[in-house]
Amino acid sequence: MEEKIYSWFVKKGNVLIHRNKFHVSLQLNAEDEEYCVLTKSDAEELIDLLTAIATQIWEDTAYVKEVYTKQLYKITEDDSYVWETEGSKLLLRYSEKEQGVTMKSAENTSLNIELNQIVEIIQILELLNNR
Repeated sequence: MEEKIYSWFVKKGNVLIHRNKFHVSLQLNAEDEEYCVLTKSDAEELIDLLTAIATQIWEDTAYVKEVYTKQLYKITEDDSYVWETEGSKLLLRYSEKEQGVTMKSAENTSLNIELNQIVEIIQILELLNNR
């Protein structure tokens, strides 16, 4: 997979993703909304893309594999899954009102997410998307 920037409009907002060496760079543009909203098919596309990039990173011979020793996310009182990444946070949650997965960045910056976090994000997206 050559290095590309993936950008697509989801139900609410825009998601930009690209591989940044051994991390995944994720930028959310909620377009004046509080969060981005993914439909079931949006979430499936995101899962497929993150899986492809994670596989590419894992199979890169220069990548130094880190042992997964503990859960990297926290669950808040409102059932949001939260990952902290280099001074920012990514929040994922299922919204009954929106009938989809919501994504929010605590800061409007590009998140640089490491591989073990990406694997967890994929798993949580699958869980939330199957509600």
